[in-house]
Amino acid sequence: MMNDNIVWDNNAATYESEIFNVFQSDKKGIIKEYLNKHANKNAFAIDFGCGIGNALSLLSPRFKNILAVDISQKCIDKANDLGFDNVRFQKIDLAQNSVNLPEADFLICCNVAISGNNQRNYRILRNAMSCVKKGGTALFVVPSFESMSLSTWKLVDWYHRENVSIGDIPKSELQHIDAKFEKNLQKGIVNIQDAPTKHYRFPEFFSIFNSDEWKIESIEKVEYDWDTELESPPKWIRDPYPWDWLVEVKRK
Repeated sequence: MMNDNIVWDNNAATYESEIFNVFQSDKKGIIKEYLNKHANKNAFAIDFGCGIGNALSLLSPRFKNILAVDISQKCIDKANDLGFDNVRFQKIDLAQNSVNLPEADFLICCNVAISGNNQRNYRILRNAMSCVKKGGTALFVVPSFESMSLSTWKLVDWYHRENVSIGDIPKSELQHIDAKFEKNLQKGIVNIQDAPTKHYRFPEFFSIFNSDEWKIESIEKVEYDWDTELESPPKWIRDPYPWDWLVEVKRK
């Protein structure tokens, strides 16, 4: 298995076409709303897992200085080409046992802790939280297991309306819930286009984030249009829309 920095270096060239852009697809602008809430021109922010810098156009005007970190140097190089004067970059494995980064007033970690390895995912979350000052805030965006279930149900219903029984739906359409993936599904890991991807259940956040040191401030849905989940969806497929979870946590 290739390590993560090689995988993401390989993805850098096609990142825009291959990797879902949460910030562009956020139907109601929920992420921007939370960035406005925490914007502070005297504050220091961290983009924890910056990729090619999709968040930087939102972060740069709202904070004094930003540190953008990622495992891939090639992704960092593309992000650096965006030319934001108040952003500096650092290459680092976000899932190592610990990270030595300055503490931030605000941190965002958007669809980073989503690999098929939960130990690695939880280390990423723990490391991100370790980079936030007391009184500071972290914003996490992660895939929703409940949304995946909704999308699957909508797909089955669509076929049903066209008189196709569930047993006749092409296996490729329901591959992600195949019995051979049952153990992974129990851990919230769903095969998306053959890539094992961690999806989080709502109750999971209270185990991960609520502690003597941290408090969940809010949990929101970042909604997307149905064409992000289904190919050419019919007009009757409307709300509820597919979503990622946004979790706002504060360090006590």
